[in-house]
Amino acid sequence: MENEVRIKKVLDNMPILFFSLDENLRPVSWNYECERVLGFSSEEILNDKNFSFKNLIQVKGEGESSGFNPELLNSEFKNWELDLISKDGKTKLVSLSNISSESGSINWFVGVDITRTKEIERELTSSLKELSDFQTALNAVSIVAITDKAGTIIYVNQNFCDISGYSRDELLGHNHRIINSGYHPKEFFVDLWKTIAKGKIWKGEIKNKAKDGRYYWVDTTISPILDSNGKPYQYLAIRNDITERKETEEKARHAENNLKILQDRMSPHFLFNTLSIIHSYLQTNPGLADSAILMLADNYRFLMDQANQQLVPFDIEWEFMENYLQLLKLRFSDFLEVESEKSGNFRQCQIPPLTLQPLVENSYIHGLRDRKGKGKISVKASIEDGKTLVTIRDNGKGLSDANIHSRSIANISERLKFYLYDSEVKIENHPEGGAIVTIGFKSAKN
Repeated sequence: MENEVRIKKVLDNMPILFFSLDENLRPVSWNYECERVLGFSSEEILNDKNFSFKNLIQVKGEGESSGFNPELLNSEFKNWELDLISKDGKTKLVSLSNISSESGSINWFVGVDITRTKEIERELTSSLKELSDFQTALNAVSIVAITDKAGTIIYVNQNFCDISGYSRDELLGHNHRIINSGYHPKEFFVDLWKTIAKGKIWKGEIKNKAKDGRYYWVDTTISPILDSNGKPYQYLAIRNDITERKETEEKARHAENNLKILQDRMSPHFLFNTLSIIHSYLQTNPGLADSAILMLADNYRFLMDQANQQLVPFDIEWEFMENYLQLLKLRFSDFLEVESEKSGNFRQCQIPPLTLQPLVENSYIHGLRDRKGKGKISVKASIEDGKTLVTIRDNGKGLSDANIHSRSIANISERLKFYLYDSEVKIENHPEGGAIVTIGFKSAKN
């Protein structure tokens, strides 16, 4: 008798639903967990002769099954998930099992309230679907990459592969230096890493270089993924292609720079000085004066017709530069010697207008104008292995302060990089005195 009391006490206090039903589905026993989950006390259940377990089963719509078949109660072991109605009218989802050892008038059941578990499953399923939908939408329009905390790429989407030209296998395990264009200074990326290493989001525009040498711009947001200690352990980079917009902005800026250069080339001061020299030659050397007038006319025709173009044939740009050299020599014949030499077939070669002449003018103004004695400017052009090389050398005072050359050189360097592949511009002192500017480039970008 004492053992039966102990067993009943254990069963009553088990953290699972434990109850028994007779052949009419009336409760015979009802533990505290049944009371907690369904709200009915054992007294009101057991003392109500009209109460049946069927009263707890949620009624489905017409034609729908309740999920509970009383005929199955006599099975040796049967599991159900039943929607039961609690005393307060709320639905409770219970996982129920028949644990009766043999068929008889009394069947024993155990159950677990899985209402919250199912809610969490549904919420999780819904969240996973939302996350999947978000990922699908993100991958459709954006360039996505994930790196570890050291910057090693561990995930890229197809858009990353498409724009960079690298396969997924070529990108994974590497860092973003594989697409570094060299456009941004070192400090740019130092600042980027300082920001995200602190767990902060970094936003900016980055110029990258694809596998085929093509440059592209991306509007970039890098978001740190934090661990349980709030420290970044991965970085999510979401980028959008803004190459077309940046190129439009660049073209507009270059057009504005070209206009400024054009205005400088057409300055009344230059025209007045040149016409004055031509006038002086009308009496002493009419043939030279006529030639100078034609060169001046050709140069102004170039400025009106070609200077606003993105690219012009190299031969036309060269002719404009040579005319300027000859007009310069005409003005300073006693103090200046000029030389130009071009070798190779430049028929397919193109160059941004107003590239060579400003460099020649730069050599005169900063290299020869204040020089004592006779100065010399030498311009040479050649094509080697598909690359155009141009050198402009003066025998002036050389580079004492590179800043006086920076504006003109920087503008030309930027335009060449924008319009031509593998371009470079450098200025340095020549071993034999004076300065030399070297520019090189390959074919024009489409």
